[in-house]
Amino acid sequence: MPVEFRTSSITIPNGTGRRSIQGTVTFGTNVIRAGVALNGFKLDYANSDHHINVLEADTDIVSISGRTVTFRVEAQYADKNFDDPYSGYVTALVIAETQ
Repeated sequence: MPVEFRTSSITIPNGTGRRSIQGTVTFGTNVIRAGVALNGFKLDYANSDHHINVLEADTDIVSISGRTVTFRVEAQYADKNFDDPYSGYVTALVIAETQ
């Protein structure tokens, strides 16, 4: 069975707290199984310098339906108070075995 790759960049909008955002990629033929890996990320505070307490970027497969793979990106960037806004992006690499 062929193996195909797709990347997708998910924007993390400005705000605070842990974020969970879904994305999708579509392949040329039906997907038998898939995995997702972190390809890269950038998280940046919206204001002045902070000491970092938590830095998280995670990816998970949510579902596979025909040619479409839905995945979830979770991100968090926080100092000790967890009250400062941040934004950025997470790029996911979806690897699929296709028919």
